[in-house]
Amino acid sequence: MSKDHTKVLIGRFDLDGHDRGILSVIHALRNAGMEVVYIHFSHPREVVKSAIEEDADLIGITSSLGQHSLVASSLLDELQNSNAHIPVIMGGVIPSTDVPGLTSLGVKGIFGPGSTPKQAVSFISELV
Repeated sequence: MSKDHTKVLIGRFDLDGHDRGILSVIHALRNAGMEVVYIHFSHPREVVKSAIEEDADLIGITSSLGQHSLVASSLLDELQNSNAHIPVIMGGVIPSTDVPGLTSLGVKGIFGPGSTPKQAVSFISELV
């Protein structure tokens, strides 16, 4: 049986109180016909577990606390250890100087300051 829609798991670190941007992205994804699962997490292991359980097509992580490199590294390690092949994108307050490091880790798309929800929807539609 094949899926008839894209399922995106969106995660936000428990201590990250900035959610205005991610809520806009969630709204845009749902308006584009995608199913969205939104979780708060304290360890990337929780994200991977949820993504596998939910059969997510993509993981999107928001970061506004400056921990994006550590979270991305841990998350991608957890995915590899779980043998889960789920692409990861990140958004939030991510300095452009950190983008090359994140992409070299394996993050498929980065949406920093100035990005729009429409850009995220288009990128996810093309990637998945």
